[in-house]
Formats: sequence, structure tokens, C-alpha cells
Amino acid sequence: MAKLGNMLFNRTQNEESQGSGSAAQEVKPADVSKLYKKLHEPKGSPGDVIELLEEQKRFLRPEEIINHSLRLDSEYAIMLLQLVDGSEIPVDLSKLSFQLDKIDSAEYRIKLLHYFGSINEPKIPLIVARFLDDSNKVVILEALKTLDRVQIDFDASVLLPYAETMTGIEFEQVMAIIEKQADADLVPHLSAYLTTKNEELNDLFAEMIATKVDRSNFQKFLQRLTIEDESVQKGAIACLQKFPNENLTKVAHQLSGHKDEFVRESAKSLVVNLIGDDNLGKIGEFALNDNAQVRGRAIQSLSKSANRGAISILQKLVDGWPEDTVLVLRAVKQLGFGHGLEVAFDALESPEPNVQRAALETIEAIVDKDHADDVRDNLIANLTKLTEELRDYATDLVTQITRKFKLADLQIEAEKSIAMVMDDAASTTSSNRISPLDKLKPGDVWMDRYHIKKEIGRGAMGRVMLVEDDMVDEALIIKFMLPALTVDKKSTERFKREVKYARKVSHRNVIRVHDLLINDGVCAISMEYFESGGLEMILKESKAFEVRDGLKLLYQAASGMAAAHEQEVIHRDLKPSNILIDGEGLLKIVDFGIASAGTSSESTLTQTGSIIGSPAYLAPERAVGADADERCDIYSLGVIAYYVLSGKLPYVGKPMEVIAQHREGGAKTVAEINPATSAEVSALVEHMMAVDPEARIPSMVAVRDSIRKLIG
Repeated sequence: MAKLGNMLFNRTQNEESQGSGSAAQEVKPADVSKLYKKLHEPKGSPGDVIELLEEQKRFLRPEEIINHSLRLDSEYAIMLLQLVDGSEIPVDLSKLSFQLDKIDSAEYRIKLLHYFGSINEPKIPLIVARFLDDSNKVVILEALKTLDRVQIDFDASVLLPYAETMTGIEFEQVMAIIEKQADADLVPHLSAYLTTKNEELNDLFAEMIATKVDRSNFQKFLQRLTIEDESVQKGAIACLQKFPNENLTKVAHQLSGHKDEFVRESAKSLVVNLIGDDNLGKIGEFALNDNAQVRGRAIQSLSKSANRGAISILQKLVDGWPEDTVLVLRAVKQLGFGHGLEVAFDALESPEPNVQRAALETIEAIVDKDHADDVRDNLIANLTKLTEELRDYATDLVTQITRKFKLADLQIEAEKSIAMVMDDAASTTSSNRISPLDKLKPGDVWMDRYHIKKEIGRGAMGRVMLVEDDMVDEALIIKFMLPALTVDKKSTERFKREVKYARKVSHRNVIRVHDLLINDGVCAISMEYFESGGLEMILKESKAFEVRDGLKLLYQAASGMAAAHEQEVIHRDLKPSNILIDGEGLLKIVDFGIASAGTSSESTLTQTGSIIGSPAYLAPERAVGADADERCDIYSLGVIAYYVLSGKLPYVGKPMEVIAQHREGGAKTVAEINPATSAEVSALVEHMMAVDPEARIPSMVAVRDSIRKLIG
């Protein structure tokens, strides 16, 4: 080996200084490039060359050693990399050609990390962070140890994407490093990390923001949130609201007058500090805000006050926004001030049963000896205004107050009043009763949690309501199903199964389904609130879209459906009314599988001949009772594409006539109706609408990718 090494050494010297008449005793720095060249010769001996390079170690630049080691097999790469140890020459990181995928050896990566850990350069953390993509857990842990050892401050935002995917000890270590390096400048970068699937991560980052934030960076944080979906915006603010502290409250106060509406309203909703005499007026401003979320947060703050002035603010709030009465009554109940009884008795005048109940509960909680006589008299006077159930409650409350505060027995007139009211209630027959679903109306609180704001639609399936979830201060949509659809246990179980499947789909182009809710014989489904309009109405108003705009919408629809199909979730009733679009052009699909959940069969035609699914968008095989699969959704999206691009449906007529036309096929092509449509676009729609499922484009992923190519 030594002999061969000397031969290489001499040959290199001769090539460099042939005819000089003298032999140098060691390789000069200028000769190193020759050795590096021989290192990579196909028939060379890398081990021998590395021995020569080791003799000249003091001349070798670290970045050159690393760059050349990355081009060698693992064994020689590790041997060469050892030459950087103890090097007195500073590394030039700008000349580092860094391609980790060139080396398979975990041992090499770890040795490289050891070297980087000894360098005190600002770029080192950015380089080391790249090792967190490694497939080897040992390498990842070593990279985290290296980052923990560095003695310089660095931008912790480079670690955020990795934190989202890590678990176990890696997650704990990366979060410890982020916390160690975090400062106010990190806050804007966290705007995308408060609504991930990892709730622990969301909370850790929210708490970090509350602790580190300053005015400038919180403004940037909120401004970055404006580019996110509304659901992300609300989720991020709700996450922050769980971590109120003096710092966050101060910064939110500073931005509560900001010129940007989103920044201003978001800041107001985060004013969550305890109320004192000095800032009660500020909270009063928020309590009278047009934004329901801001009012809700103000009510929560007022409920914690030790200042009796909070009651007068709450009374003004009820006068301005009667729909918030139940929330106000809860705050009055929590405050416990006797003069809050005025608010409660005013609320007892409401015809809404949920408001009356909340008023009685508040009266029961805050009545005291000084007001007991008046409270009892007022309860008796209001009996005729109460529902049958609440009359019993109020009568029991009268008896309870009499005993608790040792009041004089009721006078005869008062007893007669109660008896008359009870007799009138008893005369009410059950034939006058209506279903619990029919009773629901704006202002009601369903399941002691969902504050109904307004009805936004109703149809054959039931009623759709916009609600405020009082538990998390978030707007939701609840779809209440008609009792006929959930008449037995089997139907209810089918709904549960459909909701379970729909919840598996998580994609920006799909409405997020939250839960199945069952209460008092009413079955409902809660889901994400998305302020938008239906594609059906847009098509009726504007007919066909411009081809490129139409393709962009269809790409979003195909993307959402592809995500659903990946979870083995079939829609079954894809149509324009189940496709929502907001003012920014964001599209979301709704109602996965729900249309068929209440039927006794999975087939399209029931035993009575009624159709499950809209005939205009129905796949031919579904019309004859075949099971639904993803090709049915592809066909339906093809019909929607036809409508979007041409302004017309491919088949029209009575329902059974339309079904027959779907089975026969032969519709005009989109290009024949709209000449602006290219042959490629028209062919794709025709391929999606093939009568034979086997001839159809094979998957929604293929549909999505084909549309993407057409958009270019």
C-alpha cells in the first residue's frame, strides 16, 4: 500500500514539475487538485489517494473535502470526511455543494453533523435543518442534538414544517429548540400552524405567540391570516383565545383600532383580560360591536367582572342584539349581582322558550333575601307568558323561594292566579303540539350549546341553520334532518355511518363534517360554515363560464373529490347545488353520502320507484340499481363540466326521460355547443360521461391531472 502510495505521489509530482531537476518532499497546496482528480478516476484507488491527502491535511479546505466526499462510495466518503476533523482552515459555506441524497450511509451523515456542530456560523442551523428530512431516525435525532448545541441565535421558522410531521422524542426535541430560539419575529410565521391536525402543536404555538408577540409582529401575523380560508382564520383566533395573558391582551388592545377590518375585528375578539374600573369602558365598546364574535368575547369578559357597571352594559347589549340574550343571562348569572334581576325579568317577556328558561335559571341563581318578595310576585305575574313546561318550573321556583327565605304564605288571589294558569295549560291538547324540529327558530339554543342565528335553507331533507357554537365561539352549519328520515334505529345507524365516512375527508375543497347530533328526536349533522353561493345559482345567472375559469373551478372540484375517493368515500349525489363557491373563487363540495343515508337501500331506485340522486347528473348504471363507486362521481362531475362549459345540460325532460337519455348517451359535445371550447377539453368531458363505466376515465386523480394539463 505504501509503495503504491509513493508511486501515486511521485507521479503527481512529476506531472506538475517535470524537468525541474528537483523532487519536493511534500505536496504543495497547488497540487491538491490533481489528487482530487485522481480520487475520482474510474480505475483509481481512492484509499491510496486519501492517504496522500491526509499527509497534506493542513492544506485542504474543508468545503472541498466535503464536496469530494459526496461523490464517493460510502466507505471512502467516510474516510475522506475524517480529514475535516481538527482543520484550522475556516470552511467557506458558500462553496459547499450540498446534496445529501448522494450518500446512503447514515454514519456519513452523522459524522458530517458532528463537524457542522463545531462551526459557529449563522448559516449552519439552516444547513443542519435539512437533515430533518432524513429517513433514518438516528440521523434526525443527531441533527436535533446539533441544533440544540449551536451557540448562535437563528430563525426558528425553518423548523416549523418539520414540527408538524414529527412525533415522540423528535417532536419534544424540535419543540424545545423552537421555544429556545423563538422571539417576536417568529410570530408571523406561525399563522399557518394553529389549525393543523395536531392539536397539541396548535396549542404550543398559540401559547408561544401569546408570550412572545409584540405589536408589529402580531399585525403581520393577522395580515398573513387574511390570505387563508375563513375556517383557518376562525380556527387560529379561537386557538389564541385559549391562552389569554397580559401581553396578548395589551397587544390586542393596541390593534383594536387598526384601519384594516380583519386586523381590527380579530384584535377586538382577543381582548380577554379581567375587567377592572379602569378598562370597563373599553370592554363596553366591544360589547356593542356589530361582530358577533367580538360581542361574545366581551360578554365572557364582563361575566368575570367585579364591577357592578357590567350589568348596565349587558342590558344595553340585550337591547341592541336580542339574539345574544341567552349569553347575556349566563353572564348575569355568573356575576351574581342582585340588580341583574331586572335583566332576567325583562328577558322573561320574550316568547322564546330557551330565553325564558335561561331567565328563570338566572333568577333562581341570583335571587337574595332583599329581593325575594318582589321576585316571587313577578314570577306569579309572568306565569301566563310561559310555556307549559316552564310554568311548572316557575311554580316550583315560587315554592322554593317561599321556603328558602321564609316568606309569608301566598295570598288567596295569588293561589288562584297559579291555579288558573295550570288549568289553562292542562286544557291544551296534544293535537296542538308540533315536532321539535318545527319549533326551532332563530334565537333558540339547541342542546344548550348551539345558538341558532338564522335559517339559510330547507328542502326535502330538512332544514339548514347557521349557528354559533357557544362552547368554542365558532360559526357552524347544522343540517337538521326530517324526522321521517330517522324514524327508526336502522336509519339513524345509517346516518352515523355516513357521517363517519364523511369525517374522514380533509381537504380545502371539501366542507368539513364535524359530528352527528341527536337530541329530543331530532337528528342533525354539524359542519364547517363557508360563506358562499351555490354553483347552481351562479349557472342560472351567468350560464356558461369562460373556458379557463370553468376549468379552474372543475380542477378544484376534482381535487376535493380525489381526496374523498382516496378515503373510499363516494358522494353519490354530486350536482351544482352541492358545490359552493365564495367571493374569492374558492370551491367546496358538501353533502357526501347524506342524500342516501336515510334510505332503506343503497340502490338508486327505491322499492317505491323514487330516485335517490338528481336525474340530471345521474350515472347510467345507478339508474338500474348498481352500487355506487367512484366512476359514478366521475360521470356526475362530467355532467357538471358540460353545464359549466356549455351553459346547458346534456339531457333535459321529465325525470324518467332524462334517466333513459343518460343510459342511451349521444349528447352533443361541448365543442358543438360552445365553439370556444377546445377539442381537448370537449374530449375530456366526453370521456368522463361515457355510458359504459369501463370506458370512463379511470379515476378522479386522472380527471384532476388532465384538467391541470389543460389549464397549463
